[in-house]
Parts: sequence; C-alpha cells; structure tokens
Amino acid sequence: MMFRSFCLSAAFALIPIGSSFAAETAFEGERARMLGDYLSGSYARYLNDPKAQSQFFQDAFSLAPTDNRLGRLAVYSALFSGDRKLARDTAERLYRQDKSESMSRAVLSVDAFAKGRTARVRKYATEPTADITMGIAMNIVLGWTLVDEGKHEAARKVFSEMGGATYFTHLGQLQLAKLEGRLGNIEAAQAAFDAVEDSGLAPLEYGLARARFEAANKMPAEAQARLQAMIDDNPAADIGPVGSYLDRLKTGKRLPKLSVRAEAARALTEPSFAFFVRNNSTEGGETFLRFARWVDPDFDRAAVWLAGLLEETHPVMDDVTRAEVVALYQSVDEDSPYFVNARLGEANQLFDQKIDEPALQILQSLAMSHPSYFTREALGRARFFRENWKEALPFYTQLVESLSDDDLKANPEPLRLRGIIYERLGMWPDAEADFLRVLDYQPDDADTLNYLGYTWVDRGENLTRGFELIERAVELEPDSGAIIDSLGWAHYKLGQYDDAKKYLEQAVVLTPYSATIIDHLGDAYWKLGRKREATYQWQRALEYDATEEEAIAIQLKLDSGPDAIPAQ
Repeated sequence: MMFRSFCLSAAFALIPIGSSFAAETAFEGERARMLGDYLSGSYARYLNDPKAQSQFFQDAFSLAPTDNRLGRLAVYSALFSGDRKLARDTAERLYRQDKSESMSRAVLSVDAFAKGRTARVRKYATEPTADITMGIAMNIVLGWTLVDEGKHEAARKVFSEMGGATYFTHLGQLQLAKLEGRLGNIEAAQAAFDAVEDSGLAPLEYGLARARFEAANKMPAEAQARLQAMIDDNPAADIGPVGSYLDRLKTGKRLPKLSVRAEAARALTEPSFAFFVRNNSTEGGETFLRFARWVDPDFDRAAVWLAGLLEETHPVMDDVTRAEVVALYQSVDEDSPYFVNARLGEANQLFDQKIDEPALQILQSLAMSHPSYFTREALGRARFFRENWKEALPFYTQLVESLSDDDLKANPEPLRLRGIIYERLGMWPDAEADFLRVLDYQPDDADTLNYLGYTWVDRGENLTRGFELIERAVELEPDSGAIIDSLGWAHYKLGQYDDAKKYLEQAVVLTPYSATIIDHLGDAYWKLGRKREATYQWQRALEYDATEEEAIAIQLKLDSGPDAIPAQ
C-alpha cells in the first residue's frame, strides 16, 4: 500500500484542536466542506486510491488556501497520481503564500531542472530547510545545476554538505567522484570513488560509475574486471546494465557519457530502496523515484524500480495503478539494458491476472531474443507456480543439465525446484536424490532441510534423520511458520501430541493464513481429545488457501472424523 503506515487515526491526529481545521460552528459552510474533503482524501489515501486522494485534497486546499499542511498533501497526492502539471501548479500556489515551504520548493526545483532553467533551480533550492528529505532532493538537483553552469567549487560544496544520515554523506561523495571524473581530475576522482567503495553504498551505481570513469580514462581492463566481478557476485547482473557495459567494452564500444540530468536521475533513484524503503518509508522512496522520472524520463532503471515499488506497496492493485505499472514496464525499449527486467515485470502482471498465454508468449520471446539462465528459468518458474508440474519438469531438467557443479553449488535453486516437481509428480526417489544433492552443495539450505525432513517424516521414512533436518532448519530460520509447522508435524508423526500442539500453535501465529498449518493444528487437537477445537481449526482451514486435495481431506474429517482419511 502506498501509504502502508497510514490509518484514519493518523488522519485525525493531523488536526490539532484549535487549528484552522477545527470548525467553530456546527461544521457548516466552507469549513464543513473542507473537512469533508480532507477526511475523504485521507480515506482514499488509506484505501490506496491515488486519483481520488488527489482530487479530494485539491478540493480541500482550494477551500483552505492558507493551510500549508493541506497544500503539502495536495502536492504529494498530485505527484503520486502521476500528474506532474497539477503537482507543479499546486506547488506554485503553495510557494506563493510561503516561500520557505520545502515540498513546494523541491517540486519546483525538479521541474525547473528538467526544463534546464538553472536560475530557477538556484532560486528554489539554495535556501536551507529543516525538511531533510526534501533538502536532499534539492541538493541533488542544485549540485548538478551548478556543474552544468561550470560552478564546480560551489557544486563541490553542495555535494559535500548533502545532509541527512551517513548514507547521504556517501551519496554526496559519489557525486563528487563523478564530478572530478568529468573534470579529468584523476587522483581526486579515484580517492572519492575509494571512499564510496569502502562505505558499501549503492554497489550497482558505484560500479557502473567507476567503470565509466575507468573506461573514459584509458583503463578499460580495470573497467572490465570490475564489471565481471559484479556479475560473479550476482549472476542476475548479467541481464542488466552491468552485462550491457561489459559487452560494449569487449566489443570495443565506448560506455555512455551521461548528461547532468542523467546523473541527477541516478542520484535520486539510488536512495529509493537502499535508504527509504529499507527504513520503512515507501512514501520517500516513491517521491524520489518520481522526481528521477521527472528529471530524466529516459532513465529506465527509475521506471522499472517505480513499477516494482508500486507492485510491492499495492498487494491488491486497482485498475489505475495496474495500468501505470504496465505502462512503466512497456516504456522500456528493446535496446535498453533494463528491457529483460521490464518484460519479466510485464509478464508477472499478466500472470497475476491469470492471463497466462500472453504472459508465456512474452517469456518465450525473451528466451529466444535474450537467451540466459534467467529467461530460461522464468519459463519453468511460470509453470511451477501454476503447479503445471509435467510441463515444468523438462524446463528444470534442461536447466540443471546446463549448469556445472560450480554453478549449482553457487545457486542450487533449480535443483531444489526440480526436486519439488519430482515429489509432486510422485517420483520420490528422483526428488530425494535432488534434495540430497542440494544439501551436498549447501548443507545449511534451510528450505531443502525443511522440505526433505518434512517429507521423510510425512512418509514415515527416516524419522530420526528427518527430525534432525527439521530441527536444523528451525535453528537457521526460527521465525518461519512453515518450518515450525514441519517440526510440529514431526512430533505429531512420532505420537508426541503435546509437543506437536506447542509448535503448531506457534506456527499458526507466525503464518496465520496457511490452510496446511491450521489443518495440522486441528489434527493435533483431535489427538489430544479437544475435538471441538479441532473441528473449529478444520473449518478455518477451508477459508484460506487449501488445495483441492487438502479441501477434500479436511471436509472428510469434518464429516466423518480423521479415521475417514485413507492411509497413504
């Protein structure tokens, strides 16, 4: 949800007694309408309806044009609804009545920077503000404006005094490194890059920026080695800009030289997830991504990341938001290094709507045009999550056979997923062999320890060893409801019903909507003679995500008791 932490109580908390919101009469006239619009906007915000939210807050601000808090909400909601013109116009209204208001200044700075109006950027962004978040956004566009104007010493000062947490000190240091690189100050640039590397900040943008710097300064071997190391650390990087840069260098092509707008967009994009979302501020993350898209609409990383953030914050997606997410993915051209990620995101949107055939066509086209481990695996995974086991099996078999022992040791997931497919198809010896092979590669793979241990216990095989595997998985993932459920079920299979109940109750608390776990708890209650509670749990299990097979078994237990379930 875009405003995940927001609730109606928070809406009322914004209205202190005696403020301009408080109606002095019986809520008649304009004050009553303003308050109604405000509360409607707050509720639309709670329901995650950005268009309605924007309209209500705009109406409320029109009725109370001197209230800065309403103006700020109106600017935010216009920005989040994707209406830049409305955000800019509302920011201008707010700025005219209060030239110190930070949100309006940030929006007007970003708009001026996008239009190349450097004097206006300095007008809006130069004065300090106590609003750290908006101050950082303004410092980013102000610093790169000063670079564009050739005022390098002033730009250095802005980047060196970025403000905010330590993260932003290092983000400013990265801008300094880029500036010194543009000016040909090799030693100063390298020192600044080294400081950023030591901080661990923004490994993707740091690596790409340093590779651009090295390639532009006759250090192509160093750039190639750096990019290859990034792919070695994260194989997924091969299908994005890192792989694209490496391919360009290997074929003798130059790496792109970025404009000041492109640099500012990258600086605004980096904190979105690495700082804001990580610190539970999805609003801050979305604000910076929308600013990045505003200053450079061609920066596809911001488009893909914004689409991903909207997906993350809208678990139940309305048509308007879904249309924006799809449009963001479709805005990425085929020659972009983010094309594969964008098309995978578009396919996921179709799968979410159960529109499978067009989604599979996208994946098949990707696998042909951009063959890689990830595009091949996506085809198998699509069938895996639709539980189309027979069609998924050949994809994962081909994938596993194409990987070396070193590849599988680094990433045994294809082997584990093939083991699950084998187990679901009733090919247990093959499944068991794959799970044991995974544990040879990675003995502490908690998911495999749990799956193999649980299945052994459930089948009544290798009970002692299965119990040990599950206990080890619990040590590794003590907050996993699924793994705690396995431990409870192992106790149940061993006839230790009190222990089973204890762990299964814990598992239900950790994962309250799992039909499987709730069903297991009902079984434990039944064995302990608590038949009414058992029946209640089985009835609850049917309300959640029970598979067809589970639902049939649970209904049999409700109708005739557990003894009616055929022995397996």
